[in-house]
Amino acid sequence: MKRKLAACLLAGFMLALALSACAPPSPAPATEAPAPTSGATAVPTAAPEEPAKPERVPATITYLHSASATTTIDQWHDTPVGKALHELTNVDLSIEYLVGSDIRQKASLLIASDQYPDLINTADTSGDYYAAGALVPLDEYFDKYENLGAVYTPVFRKLLTQPDGHIYWFGGFPGENAVYPSAGYYLNMDLLKQNDYPVVTDFEQWQQMVIDYVAANPTFNDQPTIGLTEPAEAWRASAIQYGGSRFLMGNPNDGLTVIDPETLEAKIIMDSDFQKLFVKMLNRMYLEGVLDPELFMQTNDQYLAKIGTGRVAGLYDQRGSLQTAIDSLVANTPERNIVAFPVVLPGVTTERYRGPRSYSASQGLVVTVSAKNPDRVVQFLDDIASEEAQLIIRWGIEGEDWAYDADGKIVKSDEQWMAFRKAEFKQERGIEQLTWFYLRPGLEPLPTSGTILSPTNNEAYVLHAYSDAEKEFLSHYADRGYTTFCSWFKPSYDAYYEAGWAIRQRIATDDPRKIAGETALEITLEYLPKLTQAKDDAAFEAMWTEFTGKLADLPLREYEQLATEMAQASAKVYAAK
Repeated sequence: MKRKLAACLLAGFMLALALSACAPPSPAPATEAPAPTSGATAVPTAAPEEPAKPERVPATITYLHSASATTTIDQWHDTPVGKALHELTNVDLSIEYLVGSDIRQKASLLIASDQYPDLINTADTSGDYYAAGALVPLDEYFDKYENLGAVYTPVFRKLLTQPDGHIYWFGGFPGENAVYPSAGYYLNMDLLKQNDYPVVTDFEQWQQMVIDYVAANPTFNDQPTIGLTEPAEAWRASAIQYGGSRFLMGNPNDGLTVIDPETLEAKIIMDSDFQKLFVKMLNRMYLEGVLDPELFMQTNDQYLAKIGTGRVAGLYDQRGSLQTAIDSLVANTPERNIVAFPVVLPGVTTERYRGPRSYSASQGLVVTVSAKNPDRVVQFLDDIASEEAQLIIRWGIEGEDWAYDADGKIVKSDEQWMAFRKAEFKQERGIEQLTWFYLRPGLEPLPTSGTILSPTNNEAYVLHAYSDAEKEFLSHYADRGYTTFCSWFKPSYDAYYEAGWAIRQRIATDDPRKIAGETALEITLEYLPKLTQAKDDAAFEAMWTEFTGKLADLPLREYEQLATEMAQASAKVYAAK
């Protein structure tokens, strides 16, 4: 019976994933109950009776979030969502955010002290904590706790299993978004307007448009226009170390490697020909005088602040890392917002910016050996994985932020959807702020209502998703069939192997091959400023030869072999689905 249940749950999950795409959702069927109109209150006639809540011993749990805070609001104690979760779980969650952006340094400090918070979201440091013996095995809990056991099916548990045969983290289900692409080469809306609203897919065209725009628009609001800026602080430097170039070749995000879609052979990016073309672009922008002169000296906050002023013409990045800057643009200069495009090199016929729909098996929530009562921490996570808690985290409070309609579907009024669009409102309410607790797949229809858990993947959201400035901008593309900001991107596809970035995180920190990859990143960041500021082609070529020579001294081919073996092994697990 358990196997049948697990199979059904997995089938439902994979079906929901298959429905996800970057194209605009189809119109709702005529029989679908409409969302309540402005000011209307839905009646939860079809909602099931709530079962009696189990008793929970009061507990205080310390938690480290491996990213910096995006607001000063205490999301657990000072928001309706946090307070509701506090009441539901009977847990007082003490949240510590990362100061700065170097999560590996934070992990090293904790490991050196051998003192940890009870609960950590590992991000890129799973291998560090695993190698240090800092994590509690979780195998026994999947059958002990109903919600976790239902979500983490046997197939997913196999993906989570580490080389020693144990599971150490509850992998996460990242938030999905049907109206914005997750990454791309961005251009300022004003630049696109001045170029008659093109769809930009060619790398050379993208560069030339940035250069020409700065020449024609040298200032904005009495400040110099910046043609191109990029992040270069700590892990955020991955955008220029390897992140931007992989997409130019039509590859998805496989970390510091590209993985051949047919053979699953992994190759390091940093010394590749296409990475050289990306760095040559930085050099060109520097020589043209349009590159941000502070690019290699700025913090990530300074980088985002510049973008938020509206004076940056172009950049490559992932939208999730840009959200603070985008919020500032929407609030202050919406007509100068930035738009992502699937830029590739000549001859590349397929782009994979949207990437695969995959489950994160290389990182997640871990219980540390410092936890005095690991069982209570896991019980807390089981409560968080419940449908009730997941609705609170993503949708807000029933009766205030959403309601059930007569057919038992979850709906929002027009006002509620409009409020949901505003970052400040969601921060004050706590909605979609505790993203590390996304312990159910966002595209999974909920058992009691059939509603897709992720609000941004519900059809009603698209009708309210865009600001007036965004709608006006998109109107210039409508006659070409582009109705959303990801209409010009290829849709996601089903994953069939473990992503390269996940493989990297699973390799033990003290493994010589892992060390080789991390050392290569350090060398790359050392040489990027020198390559970018090369005075001419000859100087660039000489510096590139010196740079790749240093990489050649590292056992990077061994790293590639290991990543290949792990990708090919994971493909067998995915095939079992």
